[in-house]
This record gives sequence, structure tokens and C-alpha cells, in this order.
Amino acid sequence: MDFSFLPDAWQLLESVQDGEHLILRVQDQSSHRPCPHCQHLSAHVHSHYVRRPQDLALGQRPVTLLVHTRRFRCLNPACDCVTFAERWPDWLEPHAQRTCRLAQRQSQIALRVGGEGGHRLLQLLGEVTSADTLLRLLRRLPLPSFTTPRVLGVDDFCFRRRKTYGTILIDLERHQVVDLLPDREAATLAQWLQDHPGVEVISRDRSGDYARGAASGAPDAQQIADRFHLFGNIREAVETWLRHHRDQLRESPNPVPTSLVSLPERPLARPAAQPRRTTTRGRLRIVVARRAERAQRYEQVARLFAAGHTFSAIAREVGLARSTVTEWLRREGFPRRQTPPSSLTRYAPLIRASMAQREWTVTQIFDALVQQGYEGAFSGVSAYVTWLREGHEPPATADQPGLTPVREKRLGVREVSWLFTLDPDRLTPEMTRRRSLLVDRWPQGQATYALIQQLTSLLRQAPTSGSALLASWIQTALDSSMAEIQRLGRSFKKDFAAICGAIESPWSNGQTEGQVHRLKLIKRQMYGRANLDLLKCRVLLA
Repeated sequence: MDFSFLPDAWQLLESVQDGEHLILRVQDQSSHRPCPHCQHLSAHVHSHYVRRPQDLALGQRPVTLLVHTRRFRCLNPACDCVTFAERWPDWLEPHAQRTCRLAQRQSQIALRVGGEGGHRLLQLLGEVTSADTLLRLLRRLPLPSFTTPRVLGVDDFCFRRRKTYGTILIDLERHQVVDLLPDREAATLAQWLQDHPGVEVISRDRSGDYARGAASGAPDAQQIADRFHLFGNIREAVETWLRHHRDQLRESPNPVPTSLVSLPERPLARPAAQPRRTTTRGRLRIVVARRAERAQRYEQVARLFAAGHTFSAIAREVGLARSTVTEWLRREGFPRRQTPPSSLTRYAPLIRASMAQREWTVTQIFDALVQQGYEGAFSGVSAYVTWLREGHEPPATADQPGLTPVREKRLGVREVSWLFTLDPDRLTPEMTRRRSLLVDRWPQGQATYALIQQLTSLLRQAPTSGSALLASWIQTALDSSMAEIQRLGRSFKKDFAAICGAIESPWSNGQTEGQVHRLKLIKRQMYGRANLDLLKCRVLLA
């Protein structure tokens, strides 16, 4: 039988099929073998033994080779080796339990899909091995060598969110990951840069550790702050500022529909009873008591703050979260809560007026409301109409006497912060209307919007005189009366050179962020086994 997939010097002595398993007995027919130490040929056989390596499956049948191996005596008196076993370096490594081609195939599968995924895939291919074995093969692969990058991208990634972090280094010119560092400390990055001199440009995020590490390890390299993170810093500053002006985010109410669709007149099944207020005295007492308790806590917080206590000390004393204490002290006066009205409250007068004249089914009322712009569910209308027919008042009307018409859905602080920072040309007509409705009636909002748009336009357009314009903007921010804008200006002034590089240089961390996403995908494929050595193998070799 001719098995051309075996080495030329091997002879197949026997093939045995044991169930679904195929066993091949083979032997090397060469009469002389070289000593691996002195390369002296020897034909003097010392002894024999059998090796049992695994080989590639044949037709999804696992294959085991019974290799009759000879041990020779080295006849060179100058060699320190007395005996040696015959070797096939391109086919079967010493002491290996699988052939080189099988090990290479399993290593590549482990590199692509990981240990557990590779274990399941190899089962379908007829090769039985464990996930741990695949990981051992993966660890044996040599890491690729690289030349020191001229333009280096630096960013962090997490091993465990909010617990442990590492650093990824990217050659931005070659679009290639060059190394992974075990943490994101300044000393670690500085040491790597000192060990790999020649980096001229370093693109990084706004991390202070990376800034210090880059300055220490490569003082002559130009640092570039990533524009994406700069926009993030701007939006976060606007969001923090808006949190202290929530009352200004209210907008004018929607127009109330003038009439509902005309339906056939029908008498009511029974006359409407005298409306009964759904807000009981017991509930009112609970609401008043809770509000009084919050007011008492607010007064206690104000007294402690006036006495010089820190926010953390006040939070521990009063029993509140530090964020709550911070929010209370930055607002003007006691923060009152307002229960949001129902989406049907705006339609209540028309529904009740129509019900007093004609009887409608819930389906007819729902269809009429939909034609008037109602976007809620049928179940909500059904419960609402049933509530009115039983003689109750609408819940929002009962709980809040004199309720004003329902306002348009208020944008959250985060949404408004995006309206302040996005390019006006990218806003939809509705977003532009909402922004104008908010900014045009708020002088401080107008000033802040103009200041933020001046900075974001500077980052987007990247003019040649960017450094001078940035210095002018920073001075304007420092002279403003808003603490959040002042804080942003101080932060930009501290990192002035790197931000100027972001404006004037074509390099950014966009590619680095893409590599971080790729790393996250690989890490999630590893079922919690993403140690640094394994992660480095898969990221650098895949």
C-alpha cells in the first residue's frame, strides 16, 4: 500500500482499524542515522522502542502511528553523546505526542477560535484533543518580531472591567499590534519606550499616566491627544454643567388637539357620577411626610456644608449618597420632585366632553386618538376610559391640581449635551428646532453654546493656526463664570501641546480603538482564560 503522506524513508508495516480508530505501524528503513550533537553517521543499533504519536485524521477517523524507533551508539570518540535516538525534525519532534503537521494545524485552530471552540471543532474533524492541550500548543508559538514603530498608538483595555487594565501598542503606519503591556502605569510605558528607542509620534488618550510615561520614556517624541476623547471631554463638561440647570431644559407645551373625529351619537350607559379624587388623605399624608423628611435632610446638609464639612463627611452623617449631596448643594434651593403626567392627560378634556354627549366604545375612542397623534397602546386607553366612566378623575389631574398642559417630551441632560457639541450641519430639523427652542430663550445657554461650538469647530476644521486659536479659547474659558468650562479650560491648558498636535496632525487613535475592539472580541472568545500571555499570542499572531 502506498501512503505518500508519510516520509519517504518510512515504510508502512501494518494498518489496523480499531472501531473508528486507525492504527498505522511504520518504521524508518535508513541503515545509518546522524548523531544530533556531532552529525557523525552511525549504523550501530543500541536498542528499539515504540513511539505512539497522533497524526491527521483520515476520513474523520483518528490516526495513531506506531513508530518503531531505533537508538544508535555514537561512534565518534570526541562526542559527549553515547547513544541517541533517530529523529525526524521535519516530521516528528523529540518526545512529541503528535506529528508536526498535526501540531501546526491544532495550533492554528487554537489561534483562530481558542481552546474550547477549537476542542469542539476538532471533534467534528475526527481529532480528539482537549482545550488545555490547544492552549499549551498556542503558548509554544513564537511571537513575531517587529521593528520599532515611528508612529505609536497607545490605549488601554480591561482584563476585568473597573478592576484590572492593560495597554495595547499599535504601529499606526503598518496597522499592526506590536505589544501588550500588563498594566497602564506610566512607569511601564516609559520602560517600553526606553527599550525601543526611535518612536517619533505618540498618539494617546487623555490619560495622565500615558502622558507622563510618554514624556519620561520618549521625551523627544511628539504627543498627540486623540480627538475622539477630546470631544468626549467636551461633552462630559457640558453634561455636568447642564445637570445644575435642569429647570432650564423645559420647553413650551404642545398644542392640544382641537377636536376628535366625529362619531355617531349614543347616549351614555349611565350618567357620570360625581368625580371622586383618587388622591386619598392617607396618600397625601405619606407624600407630605416624605417631602418634609427630604426637606429636613436638605436643611441638615446645608447646615453641615456651612459649617465646613466635606461632601463625603456630610454624606456619611446624613445617610445619603455623595452624589446626592453634591447635587443638592449645587442646586438653588430645595429640589422638588414633580410626578410626570400621563400621555393621555392632554386628551382628557376632549374625551370627557365627548363622553358627556355620546357613548363610544374603547376601540372607537382609541382610533380617534390615533388620528389625533396618540402613539400609546390600546391597553392604556382602555384603562383610562374605564377609570373615567367609573367617575374618577384622571390620575395626574387628581394628584396635581391645576396641572399645566402636557409639555413636549423633555430631552435628558445627556441628549442636550449632544445638541451642544454636535456639528450643526449634522442635526436633523427636529434636533435643530429643539436646540433653538432651548438656547434662544436662555442667555447663559446661548453663551455656552457659542463657546462650545467654537471649540468643536476648531477640532473639526483643523486650521493651520490651530495653536493660537486654541490658546485664545482656553483664555476665554478660564475667564468665564462657569466652573465646568473653567475646569475644561485648565485641563486643555495642561495638555496644550498634545491637543495642538491633535488639531494640526493627521494621526489619531481611531485605528487604535478599532484594535481594542478586535482585542475585546478575542478576549470574549476565550471563556475567561484571557491571561496576558494567551491574549498576546492571539492578538499578535492572528
